[in-house]
Amino acid sequence: MNISTRAAIAIVCAGALVLSAVFGGSYLALAAPLSGGLYASATAGAEEVQSPYGEATVWYDDDGVPHVEADSEEALYYAVGYVQAQDRLFQMDLQRRLISGRLSAVVGNSTIESDRFYRSLDFESAAEASWQSVQGTEVGAPIEAYSAGVNAYADSRPLPPEYAMVDAEFEEWRPVDTLLVGKLISWQLSGSFADLRRSTAVSRLGPESAALYPDALDHDVPNIRDSADSDATPFDPQAIANGSSSASTSASLDGDFRALADWTDAYDKDPVYGSNNWVVSGEHTASGAPLLANDPHLSLTVPPIWYEMHLSAAEMDVRGVGFPGIPMVVIGRTADAAWSVTNVGGDFTDLYTYETRDGGYVYQGEVREFETETEVIEVAGGDDVPIEVRKSVHGPVVERDGAMVGVAWPGFSATNESLGVYKLNHAESVSEIRDALEVWDVPAQNFVAADRAGNTLYYPAGKYPIRVTDGEVVRGDTVFDGSAGEGEWRGYEPYGRSSWDGFVPFESIPHVDDPDVLATANQRTIDDPGFYVGTSMTYADPYRGQRIYDELDAAAVEGEMTAETMRELQRDVRSEAAKEFVPYATDDAAVSQMSPGAQELAAELDGWDYGMRAESRAALVYRIWLEEFQNATFHDEFSAEGLDESYYPRLYTLQTLDAESPWFDDRTTYPATETRADVAALAMNRTAERIEEKGWETYGDYNTLDMNHPFDRAFLNYPERPMDGSAFTVFNFRSSDSTQAGSSWRMVVDFSADDDSSGVIPGGQSGVVWSDHYHDQLDEWALGEYKPLTLDRPTKSPDIVFRSDQ
Repeated sequence: MNISTRAAIAIVCAGALVLSAVFGGSYLALAAPLSGGLYASATAGAEEVQSPYGEATVWYDDDGVPHVEADSEEALYYAVGYVQAQDRLFQMDLQRRLISGRLSAVVGNSTIESDRFYRSLDFESAAEASWQSVQGTEVGAPIEAYSAGVNAYADSRPLPPEYAMVDAEFEEWRPVDTLLVGKLISWQLSGSFADLRRSTAVSRLGPESAALYPDALDHDVPNIRDSADSDATPFDPQAIANGSSSASTSASLDGDFRALADWTDAYDKDPVYGSNNWVVSGEHTASGAPLLANDPHLSLTVPPIWYEMHLSAAEMDVRGVGFPGIPMVVIGRTADAAWSVTNVGGDFTDLYTYETRDGGYVYQGEVREFETETEVIEVAGGDDVPIEVRKSVHGPVVERDGAMVGVAWPGFSATNESLGVYKLNHAESVSEIRDALEVWDVPAQNFVAADRAGNTLYYPAGKYPIRVTDGEVVRGDTVFDGSAGEGEWRGYEPYGRSSWDGFVPFESIPHVDDPDVLATANQRTIDDPGFYVGTSMTYADPYRGQRIYDELDAAAVEGEMTAETMRELQRDVRSEAAKEFVPYATDDAAVSQMSPGAQELAAELDGWDYGMRAESRAALVYRIWLEEFQNATFHDEFSAEGLDESYYPRLYTLQTLDAESPWFDDRTTYPATETRADVAALAMNRTAERIEEKGWETYGDYNTLDMNHPFDRAFLNYPERPMDGSAFTVFNFRSSDSTQAGSSWRMVVDFSADDDSSGVIPGGQSGVVWSDHYHDQLDEWALGEYKPLTLDRPTKSPDIVFRSDQ
């Protein structure tokens, strides 16, 4: 389909919106969950749908959240598939096309490289292995019923308008597609090629640059602040290696993988992904019942990443959010228990180089053939592209410009997190939540949990590999020699069923039973985990974690915390990073070197409370200055070696550089030698020029909500607005030329008798543009407001009734 035709369809769809606005309450069936015929009124009564699984009932509340009830779980999940498809069918389809490498078939040649990457890693085979693992468990039948419900909707109702815009048809949803969507989410949270970037940086910049990427950032706010609080069962990693020594070594970081690193960077674990969660025991609350909070930080998309649901069956009553394409609640609460997640941020991906010979690769002294399949990337409006998908003993192989690595990641094996989520949805106690986490494989997540009985829990559940070289346990922060069998994981079978013998036992993962106050914000788990987990390149800077703990500690001293206390903390916009960096910008030695205009901007920072508020000019000055300060410090060394800002170290590393550090010296001004004050002045001068050029007045002029549909049409995009928050504040939002990320769901669960639980998503429940629920929660979310998150269902008449077709 050519561009003009696509544009014409967009105009037609826009016209439909105008008509719906003129004629008031009449919407296309896709928009109104209540409607029966194509143009039926929302007041026409309940829609009736035939179901092979039995009866179910759906009520939509005022926010478009479906409350689904059924006697049997199969009937329930059939209905869930139907309503998710009604609200998010195109989003679900786009996600499975992305992860399976089939976007170009509908989008065209702009996504060939994306398809090449995802095909190379063969997530589809990994999803097939996972389906084989869980098909015969309790979650198997629900996934099958859900898939049938998705297809029932797609077969009987009009497809969303995006299908017409790309001239595509919906393909049958399979149970394995649900597992495939799970693989996408897991990869985005734990798949990483950071070792390529660090190895390349050290190789190009020299050995002294290794200090920019330390094993650990030197702060004192890990998730478990006192290692003595961990309830982990001690174990000896070396016993897993079947060796006699307890030594832990690390190979040198001396490989130059720039071409491969730059290519994979677009598909790597996104560094903007983070999250906050915390739990407070009843000892510190006004009600004597625990409180729990969560706000996962992910890309902000149209429609939102999350879909809210309330699901009730004979032995289950759960509410929260899940990913479209997955039938269960991933983050949420039942009547008596609740759980929340943040990304662990550890190192769960290892890379291997090979000596190649005779068209194969050397492994432990012998030449082996790559497992090879030739596949074709279909391209809409263009020529198909053949590719070779190759695998080694360690997993899939990716290559670029002659550089090649094998990739090991737990998610390439058969994994059971879908079963774990199913068990969480049935949990009525912290004990049952813990049982569910024991079968959780990927991605490793920091779970905090609480129940009505007063129990609390912190558990970073997941599969943690033990790397072994020559019988010795080694760290994972390098690119291994795969031909020599370095850094291998015992009991790992890519695209098969792993025994996980060479992984950390569940009970030995650092965790805390019944913590009083515990918070996670993607910083390191604990100071001494007893085994390698991650490095400064995989864990987040400590600023959010520090602020959350400071506020919770102060509130705990005062006592009487409530759900509103939790919401106030989720709205907090003070930047601990700004507190540390502003003194560099306002130092007398720096200010004396600034232009008059820059000095005026520096004066804006005097007395500032470090609040990243949209109306603040000081916040604008600080944010732009910090970016210029980073570039003025590192750009000369990094750009000279062909390395962009993606190779820069963590912000905390920059903060802790000595004022006379050679990294502040600009190599292009030799023989002059610059210090931190010189760089701070230069950065403020550039800030003044940039703010004047752009005409920015306040932080909100820069930090703007600009959430666009994948097709980026004005009528599909969300309204723009200035925003509070930053990457390093608890109220999390960050905007740049290519990024819209932040709190993708905010939730507070209160087990008091009043049940003041609440939540909100950034947008709306429906992905259909003319729906009343397309972005009706956007203002609430942007302003830090909430809606109730109770287990009450609407008292009105049902909106959809599923009747048995037997």
